Amino acid sequence: MKISVIAFSKSGAVLAGKIISGLSNSETEIEGFLAQRHNMPGFEPFSSVFTLTARLFNKTDALVFIGACGIAVRAIAPCVKSKMSDPAVVVCDETGLYAISLLSGHLGGANELARRIAKTTGGQAVITTASDIHTAGKPLPKNLVLGIGCRKGVSAQTIERAATILLWDEKIPLSRVCAVATIDIKRGEQGLLDFANAHKLKLYFYSARELSETEGEFTPSERVLKAVGVDNVCERAAVLCGIGFGKKAQPPVEKGKLIVKKKAKDGVTVAVYETNGLLSKVPVINEAACSARV
Repeated sequence: MKISVIAFSKSGAVLAGKIISGLSNSETEIEGFLAQRHNMPGFEPFSSVFTLTARLFNKTDALVFIGACGIAVRAIAPCVKSKMSDPAVVVCDETGLYAISLLSGHLGGANELARRIAKTTGGQAVITTASDIHTAGKPLPKNLVLGIGCRKGVSAQTIERAATILLWDEKIPLSRVCAVATIDIKRGEQGLLDFANAHKLKLYFYSARELSETEGEFTPSERVLKAVGVDNVCERAAVLCGIGFGKKAQPPVEKGKLIVKKKAKDGVTVAVYETNGLLSKVPVINEAACSARV
């Protein structure tokens, strides 16, 4: 992991040095930067934090700012593109009292980095992502199957954004999802594969015939039927996958229910099936898992 620590004052540089020392190991490469008006050994001087941030943003795994949140926000704003690719960004006050996860909390690892920094400085990590807040108050079951349908060529970023927004409308954090299900003609859909892989979710594929034979009340679409051979993908896939998990549980659990019916955004449709069992130990997706059946 490559981390860049940016300080603006001598006191900030002292804390930066402590962080660099505390986080350094064989798997972590850390470099320090200090405003050029404060010349201190061990730090590369910089004249503009905006120029420095633009240079580092796509070349480092994490940026740590020692200073005010406002400075960090203004510095990274022109560079921010997607949580799928943006680096982790953490902001620390100069006393080391707080380590704030500012950007890419989950996928970029800012939440975990903030915790590591807080442990090093003796401060407190500030985490604001919804799933972490929910989890801190009460453990949430990882027992949801996310059914997804999408148009051809849709990007992982688009799927990420649509799924996150549509689930949040229902007050459901993405961290409760244990698996993704869809139709088998999407087996080579790179955006879908990247989305599942980024969240360490196993991806299940079903044929149009398997989906058509799934019992239940679903939202039909003539357009979808003509395109893929079944009138609904996301709801049917979520139910079929969820029922399969229930049958395979030991002991078998009662049938769950479709708690979110078809919702659409930006060419992506989602539905959510809630099982009655805890499915937290679903294997991580890999090439072999792409042909899995339940």
